Amino acid sequence: ERLMELQQGISLRKNQALIGRRLDVLIEGVGDGLSVGRSYRDAPEIDGLVLVPTELPVGEIVPVRITAALEYDLVGELAARRGRRRRIPAPPQ
Repeated sequence: ERLMELQQGISLRKNQALIGRRLDVLIEGVGDGLSVGRSYRDAPEIDGLVLVPTELPVGEIVPVRITAALEYDLVGELAARRGRRRRIPAPPQ
């Protein structure tokens, strides 16, 4: 338990260092006005998520400016695009 508390502090500080940065985020899910995705630094099922308070197309890689940090997740807003749009097809459900 103590070790997890220490890790939460370390993780929060690392995430806070990303505030203001722009990350490309692969959108993996949407709902209730919120998009959930991952950046290059997030492995599925073990790392945090990037939360964007707008619904974006699943499978699209979008530029996100990080505006807030949580212990394990980042919060951001859609940033201006550079270059052409990229899309990764969503797996069939």
